[in-house]
Amino acid sequence: MTDKDNLPLDRRRFLTMSALGGATMLAGCGGQTTDDGPSDGSEGGTFINTSPESATTLDPRMNELAWANSMMHYLFDTLVTIKPDGSDIVPHLAKERPKKQDETTYTVPLKQGVMFHDGSEMTAEDVAYSFNWVLDPKNKSTNRENLGFIKSVEKTGDYEVTFNLRYAYALFELELAGMNAAIVPKKVAEDKGQKKFAQKPVGSGPFKLKEWQSGSHLTLERYDDYFLEKANLKQIKYRIIPQAQTAFVDLKTGGVHQASVSETLLGEAKKVDSIQMKRISQFDYNGLVFNSKREPFDNRKVREAMQYLVDYDEMLKATKGELAKRSYGFMPKEVNEAWNFPWQEWKQKYYPSRDHEKAKQLLEEAGYGDGFDVTMSTLASGKFKKMVIKLQNEMNQVGINAEVQEVDTGRWLDQLDTGEFDVTIYGWSGGQDPDGFYYYLFRNPRNDDGGVEDNYIGNAAGGMLYEAYPDSEKLKKADEKIREARKLGTREERRKLYIELAETFQSEYPHIPVYSEQSATAWSKKVNGYDPTAFAAQPLCNKWSNVSLDN
Repeated sequence: MTDKDNLPLDRRRFLTMSALGGATMLAGCGGQTTDDGPSDGSEGGTFINTSPESATTLDPRMNELAWANSMMHYLFDTLVTIKPDGSDIVPHLAKERPKKQDETTYTVPLKQGVMFHDGSEMTAEDVAYSFNWVLDPKNKSTNRENLGFIKSVEKTGDYEVTFNLRYAYALFELELAGMNAAIVPKKVAEDKGQKKFAQKPVGSGPFKLKEWQSGSHLTLERYDDYFLEKANLKQIKYRIIPQAQTAFVDLKTGGVHQASVSETLLGEAKKVDSIQMKRISQFDYNGLVFNSKREPFDNRKVREAMQYLVDYDEMLKATKGELAKRSYGFMPKEVNEAWNFPWQEWKQKYYPSRDHEKAKQLLEEAGYGDGFDVTMSTLASGKFKKMVIKLQNEMNQVGINAEVQEVDTGRWLDQLDTGEFDVTIYGWSGGQDPDGFYYYLFRNPRNDDGGVEDNYIGNAAGGMLYEAYPDSEKLKKADEKIREARKLGTREERRKLYIELAETFQSEYPHIPVYSEQSATAWSKKVNGYDPTAFAAQPLCNKWSNVSLDN
């Protein structure tokens, strides 16, 4: 295994896209009119947003935090973008959608006259550099795994690039729309070096950096030479406000234009005349994972017995309440419905009603009728901790001695890496395609091109199934189907494979699948033309909308 070929599963993405992923949409947009500029209802003013956390870098090539991407989408552009309703992918920096030359080769013509914030024009050299820098292992980009389907990107004209893929990839265009595929100016990035570029980035987005004080605020100012219509807003300011209650009070009193709304504040938010509110699906999945490599969870009947301990609706209510939906097949309900998956059949088959007697029967058949001791780890976050405590209470009622262990994020990640857990919490933001869930949650990374690192223990996300049953033909075929599904061209072919995969993994009971989150975001009625969605990358200023502020 060479370092160049190795594309390791990035453990930090667990944190980025799971435990903290719920903040993605909550860190959307918001603000107020200030002395920073006029607010005549058409142009000017500062839109003040709120975020519970600060970005750790402004270099999209090194960012791991989902909510920070919502900030960087205003600084950087991508070759294509997704329509706000999610119905299609359209060219952005690209002149046209990628042209398929063969199964693994695509050419992309680029728009001319796109200017970076330093005044230089974007060319094919910048585009090729942006991708190849991430793919070069010596740069240690945290996005390398996400672009691992790309072998290289070549400049094949002043305004044309050619993508050479490692394999046919059904989600090629979709991946080009994300901040993982942001375009940076080669000369500026090389002259500054990565660390300085992360502090003072230069992109081609509708706003450029004005000031960044980590932990306090980030201020962006309008870029007047943007290649699309310039923004109405003069500035966007993100204030870091960790407490949701504080941010909401600021919204009510006009201190900010937008804030997230927690479940406990939903009723109050509905009564405030000066704001409007919207719920946005997160396209994530949250649940509990059993370590199949350890006793007693190496016994499938024990894992199945766990499904009979919980009332799924009760657990949902205890953890997220109104701001979540039940998930099926390890995917959000929206994905199930969009792909016409038989999720209602799965609900009947794999999500039984609580039945402690049935659970005891299965435990008896598995040889654990007298119970056992188990430790369940969780982060301090209320939603995860409540989920674990709920299962703990149910376990105690059937004679299982369950201990809850609260760990910090670093220890939790270490437990995932080393496999040193019995039961733990888990979450994943996989997007609107089934591949985003099955490839990352359930593939066997040992079969990746280049293999895995020498210290790789196993796929914790999949409950260590591959490690517990290394000779399983059923799992071997499942891994092959996961890889085949991302390469097929037709949706129906892919759909059939994902139905088979859902049956395979649900019948192994590696998780207790609980919920997919929704965020509730509220904004001032002084904001005109604003309609955040789960898909809009730049909801304050894009080709479909251009927000303005009233006085």
